[in-house]
Amino acid sequence: MFRTCKIYSKSSIIATICLLFVTSSCSAEVLTLATALSTAETNGSPAKDIAEAEILESSAELAAVQSRYGFRVKAEAFPRYVYPLDSSQGETINDSFYALSTNKILSDFGRTEILSQAAAEDIRANAIQFVTFRFRRRLLITNIYLKVLLADQRYAVENEKMTISYLKYDKARERHDLGEVSDVDLLALESDYREDLLTRMRSANRQSEARAELAALLNRPDEFPGELQPLNAPLTDIEIAEYQDLLNNVLEKNPELSAQDARVKAAQARLQHSRMSKRPVLDSLVELGNYQRRYGDGGKWRVGVNLVIPLREGGRFKAEIAKQQAELQKEEARYQLMKNALRKTVLELVQEVEVLRVAVESAEVRLEYRDQYLDRSRSAYELEIRTDLGDAAANMTEAQWNADKVKYDLLLTLGNIDALLGVDPAKRFLEMENESLL
Repeated sequence: MFRTCKIYSKSSIIATICLLFVTSSCSAEVLTLATALSTAETNGSPAKDIAEAEILESSAELAAVQSRYGFRVKAEAFPRYVYPLDSSQGETINDSFYALSTNKILSDFGRTEILSQAAAEDIRANAIQFVTFRFRRRLLITNIYLKVLLADQRYAVENEKMTISYLKYDKARERHDLGEVSDVDLLALESDYREDLLTRMRSANRQSEARAELAALLNRPDEFPGELQPLNAPLTDIEIAEYQDLLNNVLEKNPELSAQDARVKAAQARLQHSRMSKRPVLDSLVELGNYQRRYGDGGKWRVGVNLVIPLREGGRFKAEIAKQQAELQKEEARYQLMKNALRKTVLELVQEVEVLRVAVESAEVRLEYRDQYLDRSRSAYELEIRTDLGDAAANMTEAQWNADKVKYDLLLTLGNIDALLGVDPAKRFLEMENESLL
């Protein structure tokens, strides 16, 4: 690869400073995709904390519902003295009351059970959603990892182009001093060089931006990753089902749809619970108390069973039923919207896979062409025949970048299909990386 030795412009100095900053803030070790995913899992993220908190919240709700059938024990103490109206009773009367009591609901005729079912469905929905979140995050990390790889390759492309244009400009300056190149032609070459320099600077910025994005996902915002292990294994045996078969599998296995189905069931249970609000509640009470005025120094036991039957609540029951009916309607509507969105998404992904298959084949042919063209230019150069060896090398680098880009696009599309089916979308990338490291 050519190296630029004579770049004196202010813009080139800025580009060099940017590159030095990026290099100094990057980690020295080679980062693999497996390490990146493991680091992200270990370091966590605020979004992951929220997803875990939602599971804990729904678990706490289930525990709260089930606790309604637990024993409740309480102690009460009301030490007090009162002044009697009749002075013959003395100056004060001990009117203190002390009691230790326990009570337990014996039955609410199915209300707690149905509410527990609703809370259990919420836990199921949040647990499925957490797995979905984890898969989506792994796919996002993989996407940004590939983005960094492509940004590095793109910088190499732009750097070669800039080097070539600078060498042409530098050689023209020498010929210009000899009167062999006109002012107009020299300015044209300088303009081309400065355009390529600006493009390279922007490419360097995209390198640092992609690394910053990956560092944030790894929850290490101040530690930019340095060199990344490329994924070079060839694409083989890429097969997916036909649209209708794939759609049926997605509608059956999609985690987000399953989570929404659980939310619909939870809403149905809460509606049923609100309709059971007029059912009676049977509870028991055991109390040992001492009421000084009534019993003196002796304690009294009380054992009883209470049956509470709500008769009229001023419209509260109807309002609660209406509210839960509206919630159920919303959850069912969300479920249908998700199914419709999945149909559209699956169709788009299937079509995208077919397009990218052709794009991969086209990119491979172009890469082969550029490789052979570079060999021919190198042979002509060795024979001291006028050649475009520099341009051929730059075109070869760009062809490699384009081939890798469409390959990564295809793999990411397949990863999205895996996520829709409830399969770890990073699995195929990790297998690819393992093959690369062998």
